[in-house]
Amino acid sequence: MFGLAIRYLNGWSMAAADGAKKERPEWPPHPDRVFMALAAAWFETGQDEEEGLSLNWLENLPSPSICASEAFPRFCDGDRRQRPTTSFVPVNDTKTKKQKSNALDFKSLKESGLDILPEFRSRQERSFPLVVPKVDTVYLIWADTDRDARLETLNRLCQKVVYVGHSASFVQMWVEENPPEPNLVPLPGSVRHRLRVPGPGRLEYLESRFNRDAVLAYTELSEKIRGAKGKEQRLLKEELENRFGENPPLSQRPEPGLWQGYDSPRPQEAPEIPGSVFDPNMIVLTLRGRRYPLNTTLKMTEALRGLVMSSCPIQPPPEWVSGHTPEGGRTEKPHLALIPMPFVGAEHADGRIMGLSLVLPRNLDPEQVDASFGPLLRDEQGLPRRIRLFHGRELECELELETRESPPYNLGLTAWTRPSRIWASVTPVVLDRHFDGPDRWEKAAEVLKDGCERIGLPRPIEVVLQPVSLVEGVPHSREFETLLRKSDKGHMHHSHAVVIFDQPVRGPVIVGAGRYRGYGLFRPLTALEERNGQSL
Repeated sequence: MFGLAIRYLNGWSMAAADGAKKERPEWPPHPDRVFMALAAAWFETGQDEEEGLSLNWLENLPSPSICASEAFPRFCDGDRRQRPTTSFVPVNDTKTKKQKSNALDFKSLKESGLDILPEFRSRQERSFPLVVPKVDTVYLIWADTDRDARLETLNRLCQKVVYVGHSASFVQMWVEENPPEPNLVPLPGSVRHRLRVPGPGRLEYLESRFNRDAVLAYTELSEKIRGAKGKEQRLLKEELENRFGENPPLSQRPEPGLWQGYDSPRPQEAPEIPGSVFDPNMIVLTLRGRRYPLNTTLKMTEALRGLVMSSCPIQPPPEWVSGHTPEGGRTEKPHLALIPMPFVGAEHADGRIMGLSLVLPRNLDPEQVDASFGPLLRDEQGLPRRIRLFHGRELECELELETRESPPYNLGLTAWTRPSRIWASVTPVVLDRHFDGPDRWEKAAEVLKDGCERIGLPRPIEVVLQPVSLVEGVPHSREFETLLRKSDKGHMHHSHAVVIFDQPVRGPVIVGAGRYRGYGLFRPLTALEERNGQSL
């Protein structure tokens, strides 16, 4: 095991994310950006052969894990809604007219070439996005790599790196033999982050874009021209024009490297803790702008489902997405569920929806998931895409893939998946049957127990149906829109509930006839369980 440590000496990082018009900062630093910083140091310090071999070795290693703290953007006026600090800088690729002038007036002098000087060049707006990390040091970590003799040479090269990203983003780099545990690891499928990583041949490609030999040859030939006279100078100028044309050779901006998905390490689920057919690694979408009340759940999930179905590159969408067989019938297999993630369970909770989640069936191929949802969630540069959601005139909002390391608690997975014996509904459970008679509630409770078994959970030892939820901030069940039966368009009964198991179970727990449309969502009540001991 070893790591590359990058300490930001200013306490901040200045680097623009790809494809974001230089307005969004990049964090954490992409492994390929760090590799390019190492390569640049190598190019600029004589291209030591041993250091080059260490870079060749590094580019052939698997994608590293990352340990990076959360970071916060710094804006020019402290307002998160504002753009980052902008400046107007001279344009570097200004072209001059090929003419001579013996005049002394300013205009003629400028036209003769004075306009290549910074004070006379045109200005162009540039943004300089900053992030301030909680911890100033980032680690790229290779866990399954044996110590290699090249590490000493690599450490020597690290000491030559003075910045990563913008030239003002000063760093200190070194090889760390005992790096901390990573909080981001390479994973396939739809994950929170897509980062650029190096790969085999990356150094050779960067060297070709650096264009060092051509730049040095042009400089050398230009110096000879300045020291020559007469026929010799004329011949050298002809050679310069034949080799390089009208413009000097420049180092070219490299294209992005390979893309790799990153997310938090997924804990190994203890075999003794049962879970449902739904994957606890949900895809969370944060709501931007106005937050809608929890009783709009059905409208929100219907709008999102329509968008998911229409934007899926695979048409017709796979059975696990649509809930329908290739023949058009209703599938009996688990499929995509859409749930709200409201602000509930706290003293001042108001029940408003903070985001939505895509809940997938277990054991899906990650690559298949990414193929189905990738274009909806991310743009061509791998950045989270703003998703506009409509439902007639009643609903209009934007969603974006949640990528923060420490999101609000109700947007985190723990709030909905942590093991517990006691679970309380946040959206009412929809019963697929109507019961009459004095024992109707007992019958309904048994149906709910059947529903728990249907999604792969143990049969509950107790179920309590009630019109209100035990979770703070949740509206009364009557405030939620009712679902209609497809057979006769009759209203289906729904109710809040408390479900108690004889052992802890892991979420997400989504039960009932409306489980794929945001109803029947439960929240663990671990605190209540601890308070009451074994009495429940």
